[in-house]
Amino acid sequence: MKMSILGIEYKNIRKIADLKLLFTDSAGKVIKNTFIMMANGTGKTTTMVLLKGVLDGKASEWEAEEVKSFAPIGRKADTGEFNVTVQFDDKQYKYFLYLDYWRGVATIKTTTIEIGGQERGRHFPNPLKDIFTSEFVRRFIFDGEQVKKSMDSNSNEAEETIKYLYCLDKLDNIIADNQKILAEIQDAEGTTGSNGSLSNLRTRQRRFLDIKRNLEKKAEKLRKNIEECQKEQTDKMAQRDTLDRKYKELSETKQEILKEQQHNEDQINAQILEILRLVKSPYLICAEFSERMYELADGMTKLKLPKNISKDFFVELADSKTCVCGREIGEKERKIILEGANRYLGSDKQAILNVLKSSLKGSLYDEGLLKSFDELKELCEEGNRLQTRLNNNAEKLLAAGGEEAFQLNEEINKLREKIVVAESKLEIIESKDESNEELTDTNNLYKAELEYKDYEEKIAAATKTQEALYKKMVVETLLLNIRKKATAELKKEIIRKTNEKLQKVITDDLIEVESIDRYIKLKGKDAASEGQTLGIAYCFLGTLFEDADLEFPFVIDSPTGKMDFDKRKAVADIIPEVFNQMIAFVQSAEVEHFANKFYDRPDTQFLTIIASPKENDVEIYEGIEFFDSYQRDNKGDGQNAF
Repeated sequence: MKMSILGIEYKNIRKIADLKLLFTDSAGKVIKNTFIMMANGTGKTTTMVLLKGVLDGKASEWEAEEVKSFAPIGRKADTGEFNVTVQFDDKQYKYFLYLDYWRGVATIKTTTIEIGGQERGRHFPNPLKDIFTSEFVRRFIFDGEQVKKSMDSNSNEAEETIKYLYCLDKLDNIIADNQKILAEIQDAEGTTGSNGSLSNLRTRQRRFLDIKRNLEKKAEKLRKNIEECQKEQTDKMAQRDTLDRKYKELSETKQEILKEQQHNEDQINAQILEILRLVKSPYLICAEFSERMYELADGMTKLKLPKNISKDFFVELADSKTCVCGREIGEKERKIILEGANRYLGSDKQAILNVLKSSLKGSLYDEGLLKSFDELKELCEEGNRLQTRLNNNAEKLLAAGGEEAFQLNEEINKLREKIVVAESKLEIIESKDESNEELTDTNNLYKAELEYKDYEEKIAAATKTQEALYKKMVVETLLLNIRKKATAELKKEIIRKTNEKLQKVITDDLIEVESIDRYIKLKGKDAASEGQTLGIAYCFLGTLFEDADLEFPFVIDSPTGKMDFDKRKAVADIIPEVFNQMIAFVQSAEVEHFANKFYDRPDTQFLTIIASPKENDVEIYEGIEFFDSYQRDNKGDGQNAF
């Protein structure tokens, strides 16, 4: 099924009095690529929030204060409206978000050709019912920061994206339904013990069910806190970088040190890989190991191992009627020959011994490993020197920036501390390390799950439903194995196709995805530059959208961020091929070598929205000419619309 966004409308929302954005041409055909440039304060971020809120249904749960925050600026209005028209294959759905500023209430309604009028809530085609969760929607409506989370080791974004785009989460729903069926069977059956004992068991089981649910909520809240703190930290660091740039010489020195640090880290990673390769050969670890291995090879030679005569010879001989000496072989002789054959090696074992002896003879020690460790030590010392230089530079920039820089630095450090604390708490909840004494059945999901299952077995025994429990466990095991195998196969193919795209996008460095385990892990690298990170994430997302059965639009805020020009060009080539529709809210700085690469494409439109000079409203301009001239006049504008 294919989903496209046909248009969005605003009425009385912040600075927008009445605005309509269409993503179709005059014939009603969906325009493949739309670039929207919104000047500061005209509602770019507001649009993203409203789109997510409508499609995932969370807008109806907004607190009164959040609803009222969308009220018009500079004019009086008690209500506001935002609607989005969506097409699923050939059917149109229109979703309305009504904002009651007086009461602080948001209401979502839907209209379709089948419905005729408006119905409360969100309605979707049958195949898509229950799919549009907040987790799913944010996979195709997101910003550049969201994209980079696929590479964040503290995030499980890559894994979750695969799960939701390929609907593997539906297997979890089946597992939950399977659990409910067991509970219903147990409720219908009699008990071997007293009702009181069964009631006691169920009370204890429900306790651990409540503990599990509370821990899951805490984990989700912690992840959200970490995400918010990381976003705020990124914003503060960007403000600090902007402040630092005022002091050109110090700022240039900082960038030089950062480049040297990145180069140093790459060298350290390469050296560690070389050391790991060398230590796989024990004779290179020390001269004594080499000598003893050579002595073993020498001993094997003296003993003439492996023997020329093999076990196979005697086994074959036992099947013969006569021996090589000419005597007949009876049952007694056959038995003795077979018993004696066990003293000899088979031909397969002889081959192994030959390879082993040859390898042992070649076990010559050299100082390559020692030299590698010395080089690693020098690189680490260089890294420490670079960090000292960076710290000194940071102190000078801090002093130059004055009170504002000190305040930003303090806020960044506090956010960093909050992130560390939250990550520590999340680790306690989600860890499966049984050796960790901090973990209990009340603070750890894994241990709470074990207790829950223990009571599940006890209840099955009390209600004579062991067979039902066994069937439930068989179904659950099958589903978990299906999910595990499907995920593994998907990852394998996604990694292959992502790496193919990366070769086209990043040509100035060897970047290769090694695995996807919660996040995207690179081969031989712990991290990548910001531009590379975006390039990797788009190749990954492009592969997912390309192969998914469901086709969705790609709505993104600030798609290229700080990418260099070459990578922007490569991303501009990839996006049209992997997304059926792209709606990009761009900054003026992203036009050059990215948005302007689409100027000659007939399937692309360009919209520019600026504040109206006459009244408290906005104006919209269509076409390349205004779009291009505006970006040239506002090249340094960061476009941080509210």
